[in-house]
Amino acid sequence: MAYRGARKGRVSVSRGKRQQGDMAFRVVRWLAVAIVCLVMGKLAFSFGENVIMLAREAREHRRAIADLREEKDRLSQQNAALREEIRKLNTPSGIILEARKQGYGFPGERLLVVEPAQESPETAR
Repeated sequence: MAYRGARKGRVSVSRGKRQQGDMAFRVVRWLAVAIVCLVMGKLAFSFGENVIMLAREAREHRRAIADLREEKDRLSQQNAALREEIRKLNTPSGIILEARKQGYGFPGERLLVVEPAQESPETAR
């Protein structure tokens, strides 16, 4: 039985056998597509998990950087305040004031130490 398009030297194949061969080829092709899809899906999910993990780490690093910047700003302000205090203490009046706070005075001066009054329990109310 010849089929359309038969050429010289070819053996004719029945339609049933041809459909069986086509069916086997389709099944193999679909199995190959399914396997490729499964492998690609697995790769996509593992890649997604890695992306999520990296995003979480990046968020933690950004938070740590923000905390360090806040600490740097706080320390810069504290540094500026201490520099201002040093500037004030390096003046003659600043030196005299600090010496008096520590109990020193000029020769011939009498220092009076005034202690705060102790509160009695009745006046504390």
